This record gives sequence, C-alpha cells and structure tokens, in this order.
Amino acid sequence: MNKDDPFFIKELVIKSIRNFFYDQDFHEVVVPVLNKALPLEPNLYAFKTDWQYMDKTEIRYLPTSPEAALKKKLAQGLEKVFAIGHSFRNLEPADLEHNPEFLMLEWYRSDANYQQIMDDVEQLVAFLWQEVSDYLGKSGNLEYQGERLNLSSPWKRLSLEKLFEQAVGISLKNCLGLDEIKTVAKKLNYQIQGANWEQLFNQIFMDQIEPMLGKQPLFLVDFPSQISPLCKTVPNKPYLAERFEVYLGGLEIGNGNNEQTDATLVEEAFLLEQKQRQKNQLPVHPIDNDFLEALQKMHSTKKQYAGIGVGLERVEMILSNLQTLN
Repeated sequence: MNKDDPFFIKELVIKSIRNFFYDQDFHEVVVPVLNKALPLEPNLYAFKTDWQYMDKTEIRYLPTSPEAALKKKLAQGLEKVFAIGHSFRNLEPADLEHNPEFLMLEWYRSDANYQQIMDDVEQLVAFLWQEVSDYLGKSGNLEYQGERLNLSSPWKRLSLEKLFEQAVGISLKNCLGLDEIKTVAKKLNYQIQGANWEQLFNQIFMDQIEPMLGKQPLFLVDFPSQISPLCKTVPNKPYLAERFEVYLGGLEIGNGNNEQTDATLVEEAFLLEQKQRQKNQLPVHPIDNDFLEALQKMHSTKKQYAGIGVGLERVEMILSNLQTLN
C-alpha cells in the first residue's frame, strides 16, 4: 500500500483529531451502539435489530449520531466532550457523498456558544491539513477537485435568511407557512402535491441556495427554527435558530448550534415528530427519556452549551482530494 492510500490518511486523521481534543482537555466518550430508545429528530431514521436470548426478544436501535451519549455526560458534569462514533441512518441513499453507516465526529462545550464552535472547526481543519500535508510531503493550500482552498481564519459567514431572499425574491420570514412556501415552490416549477414545509424548503435550499456557496470554506447561519428542534432560537428572531452548517470544497461537512436544553420544548418537538411519522406510516422509535432528563439537568446549570457533528469520511475525502467517500 502506498503512503497516500486512503487507509493511511484515515488513520492519521483519526489520530490527529484525538490529539487535537486531548490537548484541550476534552474527554472522549464511547458511544453505545445498541439502544433501547433514541432522540426523535426530523429526517433521521434509525436501523433496528432484535436482541434474542432464550425465549426473550427485545428491539434495539443503532445510533443516528453520538449526540445522546455526549449530552448525558455533559449532564453528569463533564464540560468538554467529544466522540468518534459509528452512526447509522436508514431510508437514505448510498451515493458519492452518503453511506448508511459512517463515522461522525461530534463535540460539545459548556459555557460556550456556536461562534466558539466555528472557531474550533477552523482550527481543527487547518490542523488536520497540516498533519496530512506534512505526512504526504506537500506544501501550500489544500487543493480539492482542482480548486485551492484557503483555510486561513476567519472563514466567511453567510446568512441563509439573506441568501433565501436573494434566491427567490421573498423573505424567509414571509415563507414560514405551508401555503406561502408552496407558492414559492410552484413558481420554481417544483412538485408540491403532498409535500410538507420542510421538503419544499430543502428543495429550494439544495437547488437555489447551495449553488451560490462556492467551494471556499464558509459557515452558513440563520436556519429556520421550525426544522431545528434541538437548537436555541435567535433573540428577537424566533423564526431563526442559532444553528450553522459548515461547507468545505462545496460540501456540507458539519452541522452545529447553540443547544436547546429546555427539555419541555424538545419533548414537544419529539412528540410532534412521532405523531407525524405515525400519520405518514414512517418508522418510529421510542423517545429517549434519559436524554430528556439529561437536557433538563443541563438546563438547570444555567450554562450555555454548544456543539457540532462532522462527517469524518467527507473530511477525509476532501483532505485526500478524492471524489467519493472511501
């Protein structure tokens, strides 16, 4: 095997990530793979399996992310935690940028906000590229698919709210209802029959907004709060969430936010999602009440928590200048 084989790059990236977080006194959490219940989030569908022992059978669910395990540790008093965990997502395609099983890096800080998590991302990606470029004997900027990426801080930060209005000519604030967004989607010649708000918004986002982002690293902020149930809302703009997505080389590699720790609000969102899935005959799993209890404990500390989940294979793909996940 050559030294630039993706296997060695992945090995180096994982080792370097651990060094990055250990040097900042983070605690690494091992994420359980078999779970009795999970958080119930929009568009995340879990794989399930049967645990059989003698005449007993119990259903277990594979994690869609490390989030629940990490927040339970925050609730126990740890202030900086991270995990590199296998995540599994059902009812999603397997293509150049997606796999039903993938590695996710996730980390959280207490007494922090999502601006600090963005700083973490900038520092981590620059650190990883330095480690990979030193290993490969390269110098200069990271190059991905023919374009040199400038990793120097600060990365550009763009408002999705502003881009939405630029793309469709109507403010996002005036498109929060199903009828309003259907009107926009119809003008764009989208199929609107039977579609819900989130599906129509995602179609507009992927077709009209993502192509405006380019290849250079950036953070996209100001996502609608109605599709961000685990995020705090923006003061004076409750229709927006304190959430961001990070893009590198034209690919979304991570999703971060200020954490919503009010367990009552989160439970309401979970129950609504449960009801909608049952109505549409979609897979549903039990709500993780231990997760809700952890949120309430976090809420009682009066601290601000912030974190992010990053798809590791996408990062490795970009660092290795590959076109597909390895």
